Amino acid sequence: MNKIFNFLFFTTFCFGSLFASNIEFNADKTSFDTKNKFLLLEGNVSLKIENLQFKADQVSLDNKNKVFSSEKIRFSSLDDFLYGQTKFVSVSEDKTIMKDVEFSSCPCEDKIWWVESEELEFQNSNNLLSAKKSRLIVQGKTLAYLNKANFPISAKRKTGILLPEISINERSGLDLKIPVYLNLKENLDLTVEPRLMTQRGYGITNQLRYLGRNYEGFFNSSILFDDESSFKTLERDETRWSYNLSHQQKVKDNVFFNLETSSSGDPFYLSDLGSFMSGLSRTFVLPQKTDLTFFDKNLFVKADINSFKLTNPLGVNQFQRMPGIEMKYFINRKNFIFHLRSDLANFRKGGSFRNEEKQRVQRLILKPKFSYALFKNNYLLETSFLINYIHLETNLNEASSILPTLKLNQSLKFYKQHNSERFIFEPFLNISISDQKKILNDLMIDSGIRMTSLNEDANFGDLFFSYQKDLNIGAKLFRANSRKKNLSLKVEKLFSSRKKSIFYDEIRLDLPEPFSIKFNYKSPLGVVFNSNISIDDDKNFSSYKNTLKIDSKEYKISFSHYLVKNIQIFNLRENYLEMKKINSFDFTAKFNLSKNWAGGFKFINDLEHKKNINSVISLDYENDGMTVGIAYLKSIELDWFSILENSTFRDYHKDRFRLFFELKGLGSIGRPKEDYLKRRSL
Repeated sequence: MNKIFNFLFFTTFCFGSLFASNIEFNADKTSFDTKNKFLLLEGNVSLKIENLQFKADQVSLDNKNKVFSSEKIRFSSLDDFLYGQTKFVSVSEDKTIMKDVEFSSCPCEDKIWWVESEELEFQNSNNLLSAKKSRLIVQGKTLAYLNKANFPISAKRKTGILLPEISINERSGLDLKIPVYLNLKENLDLTVEPRLMTQRGYGITNQLRYLGRNYEGFFNSSILFDDESSFKTLERDETRWSYNLSHQQKVKDNVFFNLETSSSGDPFYLSDLGSFMSGLSRTFVLPQKTDLTFFDKNLFVKADINSFKLTNPLGVNQFQRMPGIEMKYFINRKNFIFHLRSDLANFRKGGSFRNEEKQRVQRLILKPKFSYALFKNNYLLETSFLINYIHLETNLNEASSILPTLKLNQSLKFYKQHNSERFIFEPFLNISISDQKKILNDLMIDSGIRMTSLNEDANFGDLFFSYQKDLNIGAKLFRANSRKKNLSLKVEKLFSSRKKSIFYDEIRLDLPEPFSIKFNYKSPLGVVFNSNISIDDDKNFSSYKNTLKIDSKEYKISFSHYLVKNIQIFNLRENYLEMKKINSFDFTAKFNLSKNWAGGFKFINDLEHKKNINSVISLDYENDGMTVGIAYLKSIELDWFSILENSTFRDYHKDRFRLFFELKGLGSIGRPKEDYLKRRSL
């Protein structure tokens, strides 16, 4: 009885004084020396201190020196993000120190990469490991020596220096970015990225993110002191910058507030040097907008200020909606539907980077719509009467347009279900009748943009189609089975009793009557084929887009062909028509050469001008713990210098090699090949 009391007393005293912090322990066998305050734990020993867990076959605990030791002590974080082994552990109230340590956060079974440190210190308050005199070892080879370094104890991001991104190209020279991550609060963090370019200058980019119960957002900014810029003759200010702010908030259950604003100091900055962290590097439009939205059962109201700025240095049409109020009201009573949309706004146009000309426009839109749907067996008849009303007031004049339209949409649906296969066939016939005496619309019409919706829409934006008496006839077919084999087909043809036209003053532009086919096929073997074809009698609105994708475990291949004939870029004010043609072929492939080796390539060929406009070839090696890759890129970009100085479009070539290196669980340098194999528009 006395021995049991002594054992319980010593265990309580020893662990109470040795581990003032919260600790849990288990062992198969325990022996002790009360005189020397020495405890020996044997058999499946487990110790838990804060967020670290230690395991060993045998552990000696010395309360006098506050140390426990073993020939091999294994440790890991509670989420198994970080793991390793040590021989000696010293514990105090606020920290834990380990000697002669090997550890890693690699998500791999084999010992691919690890860190060897003379000393590892764990501060109980910040969940961070501080290592002294360390070596980073990759597959048995020492890759780097680290005198002092910090490592997170969990997968959650912690304050510290992230791995840099290094690239070399002919315009910037050596381009070095070293991001620093600061975990300010649980819901607030900041990443600062200093940048040095040997042929350009130096700068800094930051990303601030925040998150609350009913709101979230971020603020990105970038500044560059570009004293060696090749654009110096165009942009003489050496200080170049950009920013991007986004905020979303739930004010009440049905009230929401959104804010998004961005800008740059010059039109070249984002395409030339903008960081991916800024969130603006590949945009051609800089949004500047805010809105307050209210939702109810049958009502939607939005008040907004909406603006954007074009990064194209030749752009002259900055858009500003300041302010606008939009309302939608909806009633559904059995088969009767009433829908009202109204929009009142004040617009300003002009004021881009190089054009200060302004134009003011006030616009009112009213669109009431009455619909009645008749269902009988598999027959549907939807009758709609809608009115489009626009009132415009500009600097020079004031005018109104009203377009009443009657629509009859009819369809028959035939279903067939057989075992695991489903079949739907739906022929349809749609009639649209409208009349309009005068049209008031804006200056630019790009017929190539509108061609996908002409069969079904009676108007495009604020442009009304006059004298419309259209018959759109076609059919839809859908077939699917349990083996994920899907097929869909839509065929339609638009007929008009007379030419459908848009008028501006004395100018008339005739619109097409296309024959359209949309086909989609997906097989259980990973083959997907999409085809969109639109053919017009005059060939002015004909377009073809076909894509074939093959996806398997060993490779992914994509073939795409784009052909758009006779794109009409028509300036109504200048009465000038320009014809263009897009004809390009894309080929992208990613494939596995072996268990660890993979490659990929992409080619975008402009068939019209018979040249490759984008080429990528990549090769990488990957195992459970790391990835090493190299990519070669060659692309043709617009030379904005020639555009501005000589009003000519002359191309220049960029050739560069990019390296990618990732130690899984630690970080990466560069970007993987997937970033380069994505489609870039012409």
